[in-house]
Amino acid sequence: MNEPKRFYYGWIIAICSLVIMWITNGITLAGLTVFDEELLNFLGGEDGPDGLRGALKFRDTITLLGSGLLAPLAGALADRIGVRPLMVVGLILLSVANFLYSRITSMGDIYGIHTIIAMSLAGAGLVVNVMIVSKWFVKNRGLAVGLTVAGTSLGNAALPQLNAWLIGEFGWRMAFVYTAGIPLLLIPIVLFVMREKPEDMGLVAPGSESLGGGVSHTQLGMSYREALRTSNFWLLASIAMLTFYSILALLTNLFLHMREQGFEPQVAASGLTVLFLLGLVGKLTSGVLADLYGRKRVFVGTLAIMCVGAWLLISTSDATFWPAIVLLGGGWGGLYTLLQLLAAETFGVRDLGKILGTITVLDTFGGGLGPVLTGLMYDRFGSYTIPFTIIAVLVTVALVLATRFRVTSQG
Repeated sequence: MNEPKRFYYGWIIAICSLVIMWITNGITLAGLTVFDEELLNFLGGEDGPDGLRGALKFRDTITLLGSGLLAPLAGALADRIGVRPLMVVGLILLSVANFLYSRITSMGDIYGIHTIIAMSLAGAGLVVNVMIVSKWFVKNRGLAVGLTVAGTSLGNAALPQLNAWLIGEFGWRMAFVYTAGIPLLLIPIVLFVMREKPEDMGLVAPGSESLGGGVSHTQLGMSYREALRTSNFWLLASIAMLTFYSILALLTNLFLHMREQGFEPQVAASGLTVLFLLGLVGKLTSGVLADLYGRKRVFVGTLAIMCVGAWLLISTSDATFWPAIVLLGGGWGGLYTLLQLLAAETFGVRDLGKILGTITVLDTFGGGLGPVLTGLMYDRFGSYTIPFTIIAVLVTVALVLATRFRVTSQG
């Protein structure tokens, strides 16, 4: 008589990472942009908010470049001491940063807060969550990684709506006080539910038996130096850098762009919600499709979808605006999953912390430039036409590079 299959605890790990990504990304990205109009009006004072958009968006550059530069250190620490201690520190720092936002008096205060946010994302953001989930899965890794990074879309879809309501009910300062408590609620999950790897619970990752050799799959893969010598590493890093610039340039300016188009605040917040809900669909479906039909085919396909949306965005027609948001969101969501999945499978999990950390340095360099350069170009030209055209060109280049990627597997 066959013994019934037991539920694999790795799915609990993936869901926990989804929730952590939900909060850390939702609070620091789309959720924060809903405060922009209030912050610009406050910082502009009697002179008004004109000319301050680029200066405000520099905060996002600090966050992204800071978290990117810290990512290799965080990855190396996670390889050495484990993921969970870093997550706890990151969540505490995120709570502190949101509370300090409620007390700002100047742009300098905002820049200091975003230095703290950068540290929080290095500890509890993308790299460490993909690391821990990759250790728990060989079979179904595409679905598990897709489920994890889906948290970014859930957070970025839900937090703008929540924050818009909090601002309307309590004012922007008290809204930050309330959001400061959210990260602290996740600490018990990290301490009492999550575990570093299957062996800690006497388990074996499904699919690792096929790797053979009697060695845990967590010990397999390229060394950090070997990975740096491959063209695949630099292709992934370049594609990530170009597309991170593009999507972060868009999402950090979309609320203000829609307000200028005449949308009410709650509807403008809904634009972010649509972008990230479609991202959620893309993340979940791309992981499943990659497991079924092949990594490269889905990888190139998600970039092609994103590329079409980017070119549609340039048009000033109302008829193309929402299709552009749908395509950009869905394409980006799928690409986001594939970037993490391809890194884990191409290089293995042996030195994955260092490898993902280094890719993150490069992609956040692009991502960090996106918001501030887009804001500065708006201040210079008075519209988003030129910065949105740059987004379309960069996504097109990324699509061409993706066709050169060679899919391999290290287990």
